[in-house]
Amino acid sequence: MGTIRFVRRAVIAAAIVASLAVQSVRADISENQVLVVYNSASADGTALRTAYLAAHPGIPTTNILDLNDASLLVPDLTYANFVSKLRTPIRNHLNATGTAQSIVAIALLRPIPHRIQDTDNPTVGDAPSAAVNELSAGDATYASVDTELALLWQNLDTGEAGGTMDSLSDNMIVNPYHTSTVGIDAFSRANITTAKTFANLGNAAWGLAGSGAARLTAGDIYLVCRVDGTNLIDAEALIDRAADNRVDRRHARILLDEYDLAVRADLDDDPLFASNDPFLAGDDYEDTRDLLTAAGWDVRYDDTFNFISSAEETHPLIAYTSYGENHDVGGAGEDPPGVGSYINGFNFLPGAIFSSLESFNGRALNGLGTAAGQEQAADFITAGGTFAAGNVYEPFSFSIPDSEFLIGNMLVDHQTFAEAAYASFPALSWQQIAIGDPLGRVNLLGDLDDDGDIDATDTATLLDCLAGPGVLTPPTSCSTTDFARADLDADGDVDLADFSIYQPLYGG
Repeated sequence: MGTIRFVRRAVIAAAIVASLAVQSVRADISENQVLVVYNSASADGTALRTAYLAAHPGIPTTNILDLNDASLLVPDLTYANFVSKLRTPIRNHLNATGTAQSIVAIALLRPIPHRIQDTDNPTVGDAPSAAVNELSAGDATYASVDTELALLWQNLDTGEAGGTMDSLSDNMIVNPYHTSTVGIDAFSRANITTAKTFANLGNAAWGLAGSGAARLTAGDIYLVCRVDGTNLIDAEALIDRAADNRVDRRHARILLDEYDLAVRADLDDDPLFASNDPFLAGDDYEDTRDLLTAAGWDVRYDDTFNFISSAEETHPLIAYTSYGENHDVGGAGEDPPGVGSYINGFNFLPGAIFSSLESFNGRALNGLGTAAGQEQAADFITAGGTFAAGNVYEPFSFSIPDSEFLIGNMLVDHQTFAEAAYASFPALSWQQIAIGDPLGRVNLLGDLDDDGDIDATDTATLLDCLAGPGVLTPPTSCSTTDFARADLDADGDVDLADFSIYQPLYGG
């Protein structure tokens, strides 16, 4: 195992196993493939359920699970309580409804606990120096609730007694969906409830092993996202922005901000293992820049000492990734303004995506504060963002979500947030969370059929919907949905003004 570096003030990892990346195709997760989990012991939980179902009326009642448990109104769970209060009730619900194989995504509606405490050292995940010892000992059982639930049908805790890799809950498990640009529907879910076989990778991680039904594939995981934020209002606003965003690519920018690479090697290209590392996906910021630029997006990439603040970047942003409070690690960069508040002031478009190279940027949920003065994904949601990837405990740098797949899969491949987020996570049973509507997408202005491009099909739809100035009802050739999408200037009608907006968008 290589030298372990913290994300908090340094990091881990370098080299990649064969990825799942095949030719990109668009996939859909339908409303009837989403399990909604909420807690009616909280008024917020009930209100958020109402808001989420209003946005997704196609979710059947059989796909709604009410935990109704006041003891779950906390940020942290012991592993035993995770099993009894979350894993078992969700398993029982899926068994009772016969939906274990048909459910693809799980939406956890706030307030749902987001952290599982380490079995024998409950606070170790908040203390990087102690966490590295736990990881090196092969006994780190602290994790996010979300990535543990992704492996719902695996009894990861069996045999756990505080020893080195004595259970699958120790350290992390290689994510079989990591780096995929293929939609989740490309993978069979027939064997999702079957126990899987894993290989001990040097007492540091669990790799994929076995064959047939016993081998973990992307079809054997649930894409667990949380609809969350600092408060109920923020979470409801997140739902609205995920459902109603039309991004004009000509006026949207992506910001990627590293420190000075002439002073220090970058932190987004670290391996856990010296060779054949299953977590490494390349030089992330540079790969993201190249992918998005080639796809026609406006990308501002910076690898200088300067930290780009909101005063220095006033363009509307559709995606933001930076080293955050780690930008000044080892003197390689400028310290961000404020303390865990650098996100304030940026102009985030509806549909905007966030990640940062910070250990605890997903910590401050369910009334829990931050650590090490780091910026929070929840603050990004408050600031107008829509989709975020974060870490609830010290994850070390090898496992930081890869922006190439988080941002690229959404903006280039038009995938759902759930798919893009889990393609970006190197590991499962580890520290990451995905905050946002799992069904949400970033939609392009002018893309009237929501297929990720603007082509002749969209032109035909626009022409079918042309009704003239002041005509507020669609012609018989145009559906209500198409009419609303074709109203590009949002003035209630579809006329030549909309057509003039559409023309330069064509081909995007």
